[in-house]
Amino acid sequence: MIRKASILGSVALLLLSACAEEETSGIATARSQMKPLVDAACDWMFGCCSPDELVYQVGDFTVDANDCSARMLDAIEAGVPLELEQGGLSDDPAAGLLILALSINEDRVDVNGGAVRECANSTSGMACNAPLVIDSGTGRCTPSAAEPEDPCDPNEMFVGKQSVGEQCDGPWECKEGLRCIDFGIAGVCALRAKQGETCFSDEECAEDLVCDWESGTCTPGALSGEACAFADPLDPVPGTETIRCAAGLTCDAATSICTGGFCAPGSPCGDIFDDTDCPDSYFCVGNSFTQATCQQPGGEGSPCFKPEDCQSNFCDPFEEVCANLLGVGESCFGNDECASGFCDGGLCSPSVSAGQPCPSFDNAECDGGYCDTTDPAGPTCRAYVGQGGACPTGVECDPSLDLSCVDAMCLQEPFPNGTTCFDGSQCASRACYMGECTAGAVVGAACRTDGSTEPCIVGSFCDAPQGALDGTCADLRRPGQACTDDGQCWGSCITRFGSRMCDATPALALDEVWCDGQ
Repeated sequence: MIRKASILGSVALLLLSACAEEETSGIATARSQMKPLVDAACDWMFGCCSPDELVYQVGDFTVDANDCSARMLDAIEAGVPLELEQGGLSDDPAAGLLILALSINEDRVDVNGGAVRECANSTSGMACNAPLVIDSGTGRCTPSAAEPEDPCDPNEMFVGKQSVGEQCDGPWECKEGLRCIDFGIAGVCALRAKQGETCFSDEECAEDLVCDWESGTCTPGALSGEACAFADPLDPVPGTETIRCAAGLTCDAATSICTGGFCAPGSPCGDIFDDTDCPDSYFCVGNSFTQATCQQPGGEGSPCFKPEDCQSNFCDPFEEVCANLLGVGESCFGNDECASGFCDGGLCSPSVSAGQPCPSFDNAECDGGYCDTTDPAGPTCRAYVGQGGACPTGVECDPSLDLSCVDAMCLQEPFPNGTTCFDGSQCASRACYMGECTAGAVVGAACRTDGSTEPCIVGSFCDAPQGALDGTCADLRRPGQACTDDGQCWGSCITRFGSRMCDATPALALDEVWCDGQ
């Protein structure tokens, strides 16, 4: 992930930045009021972005930070937005500057000069971008600290002057207590309903209130750690809460407690098959009827979608709730329902240890192993083998270790060089050539564009003249560097400022980020 700087592309800075001292309205006044922030943004860019990134951001015709500032202010005064971008941020921050200029020009806001100076100072002192490490070393996220206050919060920098029914281009233009609806299209300022007043959606309610679906009135939402409730506790579908949580929080179906944030017990998570949004010992748990949240394995009746969600390691696929495993002799449909791990003929049956017969020919009959059907004495249970063990028949590898039988040996991906492969994703080198993992051709080595030679190493491409087959391995190009096709870039080859250049995608595989001072 990338720590996204809040300048030149950040909504918090450029869409909503501005101003120094109170002056009379007018587009030239907007220019003078925004100059400290534009200067700070350009200084940051020229201090943190590489020459190629600067070409991508402001074109090779912009010679230095002063020229950058002058050009941006000219665009504001002329009312013509520049097409500036910053990787991962807004597509057109200069358009945001134009919106701000119009807010001031049309006298829709008063400016808090002190707050604007604080925003400019924050921008001037901001460090270059750096990779954001979210992995705790266990494949899980690291609980994050509370979000710091934004020094460029528009609610601090501006005081809206527009009344109910008057035009607005953003919420900062409306008077206190009002909201801007449909801004960006034909926005107008509108009232917010107070506690106890009628509503049809949360957006109509004042800050810190939600629309109660039972009464149709605005009411305070339950805070983190407080109780919430669903209309049907046995069918806790999101959106059917009778006691709702405050904005940004979720009603945990398992505990009926409001939770929120990121990487915390009970917090929402994005994918029930990916636990990286949850802290250590917690899993992303949910089913077709509940919001997925970070939970520890649940007991009988808890929502689930996969075995790991349950203490019993069994999730009923029909009810999508945790259930106890079945004992020997009980009816079953599959091996995963039985405590023994073996469902034979519709009944849970005992599993046996290594060395015992397995007349069913089913690996599930063997506790912690497989059924060896090649034994002359008859099918016999054998213990699974680990990394590097032999697998002459392909069934000997321990599935709990994610091993694959490759070249008659149990191996875990990524495979070392010399191992049979189907594509580069299986190889530690990320290069698979003629069905074998290979080190790959280093930068400077000869290569061919038709794939008839060893591929170039990760982070490089076969650089050859247009239409030619023979070339040389070269580093993939960074944002702003010249290109002719996507294969030469970490991202895409685009047309910008009249030239073909690589887009804003940084070399993420090399732990690079946009404008990192390198």
